[in-house]
Amino acid sequence: MNFKPVEANTAVYKKIVSQIQEMVMNGSLRKGDRLPPERQLAETLNVGRPALKQAISALEMMGIITSRQGDGNYITSDYVDVFNPLAMRFYLENGDMDDVLEFRYTMEVQMASLAAMKITDEQIEDFSQFMEDLRIESKNSIDLERRTYLNNVFHSRIVDICGNPLMKSIYRSIMGLISEQIKYTDGVEFYESHQRIFEGIRDHDPKRAAYYMSMHFKNKFPNYQYYRDMQEL
Repeated sequence: MNFKPVEANTAVYKKIVSQIQEMVMNGSLRKGDRLPPERQLAETLNVGRPALKQAISALEMMGIITSRQGDGNYITSDYVDVFNPLAMRFYLENGDMDDVLEFRYTMEVQMASLAAMKITDEQIEDFSQFMEDLRIESKNSIDLERRTYLNNVFHSRIVDICGNPLMKSIYRSIMGLISEQIKYTDGVEFYESHQRIFEGIRDHDPKRAAYYMSMHFKNKFPNYQYYRDMQEL
């Protein structure tokens, strides 16, 4: 790991992000590698701890690294995953989780409606099996990592049912941001909330599917101020 000192300026954390991203892409850092301890890494890069922590937070939200409490920071993506222009631009423009929520709410409520119109009998059968597996698994406590995975599978299925390659591309590119957002939810009614959305889609009922997707967001992220106004559009 040949880290280079970073020149101080107003966007130090962005240079740290860029350097680590480049090291993953050229193979200097590989999936599973552990970064040096933060104090040591800050000294090597010639940066302050706050800038380094900001960079690590951004990299974690992009899905490039994961922070394990008491253990350190690990690379979780390989070179195929790391070049994500949309996510990179989001962080360089100082986007936050409220922006992700706003985008997801606008996009996913309509996608639920579209999926209800497009879903095939074969897709219903496949989706039904997933929901049955989710029901069984939800009888036990689901840890955050597993819940994040299952949530991503559920919402990705809806995107796939829509059958729009542009929607797929955009949604896949923000998957890391979505996974980060899930950390702030409580997991209450995890199965029930998703089941109601699925039933609207399964029954070819666009309005019901969109309604329950809207309620899904409202219940999990209640502080978004434009829910009511957007629903009236």
